[in-house]
Amino acid sequence: MVEIFPEEDWKPAQPSSSDHLWRYIDFTQFVSVLEKDALWYPRASEFFDSYEGALPDSKIKQIANGIPNHISNREDKVSRYYDALRNSTYVSCWHQRSGETAAMWQVYQNKGKEVAIRTTIGDFNAAIEEDSLEITNGLVKYINYDNPREFITNKTSPFFFKRSSFRHEEEFRSVVSDFDPPEGSAIDEDFAKKVADNAKPGVPIPVDKEKLINEVYISPVAGGWLEGLVEDVLKTHNMSDINVRASSLTENPFDNGDR
Repeated sequence: MVEIFPEEDWKPAQPSSSDHLWRYIDFTQFVSVLEKDALWYPRASEFFDSYEGALPDSKIKQIANGIPNHISNREDKVSRYYDALRNSTYVSCWHQRSGETAAMWQVYQNKGKEVAIRTTIGDFNAAIEEDSLEITNGLVKYINYDNPREFITNKTSPFFFKRSSFRHEEEFRSVVSDFDPPEGSAIDEDFAKKVADNAKPGVPIPVDKEKLINEVYISPVAGGWLEGLVEDVLKTHNMSDINVRASSLTENPFDNGDR
């Protein structure tokens, strides 16, 4: 039997339930969470990082060596199999840190992300409601792709490993797998194409928004009008008890008030 996922039992590292998470989104995405009671998980193959879900060459060779010798182009078939995995895996990315960072605001504000949801690991896990899809949550591990011993291979693990150059992201991920290949598909010439042709842009995962959202922060470059608008939208959804805060980066140390 071909072992495409030789380390099936592996799970990503788990932070403390009290650790904080940040999700930087634009205002329309924020409203969508409130209106639809769901988080949008985009397809992994659409991410910026070209290595997203990729295996080191040495891992591809290791898996290919388990395929019977009479089958041709074994390494190519393994690569196509994992490419199909990228097209049927969906990921919600969060920043795991106690406080906000200027670097993350700078990265996201250029993409129109002017709102940040702050929650905890425990509240995030509690907010994810039962779903028919397989969901795995955990910390991303940043590795040297030239050292294959650091890399684990199962259905979700490729999405919890990133190159060391992304270490600044301090990322926590929630990964949804919709990968259900028929038996023997590891050597099916058309399998990857079939998956790509039928791939969804993303999937909405039901959440309890009241458990999910602890606080909302407003980008340091957003106008004061946005803070009021966010408060109004929360009030509309009976969530006016949620604190809406201006970014601490807007504080002026030279503003001494009445002194």
